[in-house]
Amino acid sequence: MKTQTMTAATRVGLDGFTLIEAMVVVALVAILAALAAPSFTTLIANQRVNSSAQELQTLFQFARAEAVYQRTASTVTATGQKWEAKVGTKVLRETVLPDAVTVTPASANGVSFDVTGAAKPAAGSAPYLVSVSAAKASRLQCVSVTGAGLVRQARKLATESCS
Repeated sequence: MKTQTMTAATRVGLDGFTLIEAMVVVALVAILAALAAPSFTTLIANQRVNSSAQELQTLFQFARAEAVYQRTASTVTATGQKWEAKVGTKVLRETVLPDAVTVTPASANGVSFDVTGAAKPAAGSAPYLVSVSAAKASRLQCVSVTGAGLVRQARKLATESCS
């Protein structure tokens, strides 16, 4: 039986990839990334909308819980992209939403919670609605606070409106 040993001269063609093969792989990855980039912008915008709506929902729930716990009225108000939960003039918690997100509240003066947890919008009647959207998002989030103080979130298409 004869064993064959490889010498350095016979192994030269078997090591690694050629430069052309590596360049073809890099070009294919670049083409695939260019095709996928537009869908990532929509995904990122949708995630911003979702996380901003969740932050608002948490803020409303916190303000309601504090009103019941402290046995005093609390309010949630908005100034631009900054939302604050207050008891009297004392700010308990604030949330600043990203500039890429558009927030449309039902009234500029916010909503107040009484000692039982019931909610009352500063202007108009319950439910208090907040619409959260973004420029390149394919959906919007609707955050509503019912008269009983229940905070809900609903997802809608960007062409629809909160009602």
